[in-house]
Amino acid sequence: MATGVVKSYNVHHGYGVITPDDGGPEVKVYFDSIQGEGARELAEGQKVEYDLTEQEGRAVAEHVRAL
Repeated sequence: MATGVVKSYNVHHGYGVITPDDGGPEVKVYFDSIQGEGARELAEGQKVEYDLTEQEGRAVAEHVRAL
């Protein structure tokens, strides 16, 4: 699993951006990829782990969990 920090997350639009710890390109994260109970939201600066996938040539986070 990869780790990173949430750069931004827009609750109203349901997506955001993660900055990977390894210095790679930023990763998009969508609402339905966030794991956990209750409200599935991410906060700016929050540390997360995720599986890295690719969709339409773009890095995308799947199975995102807060650390």
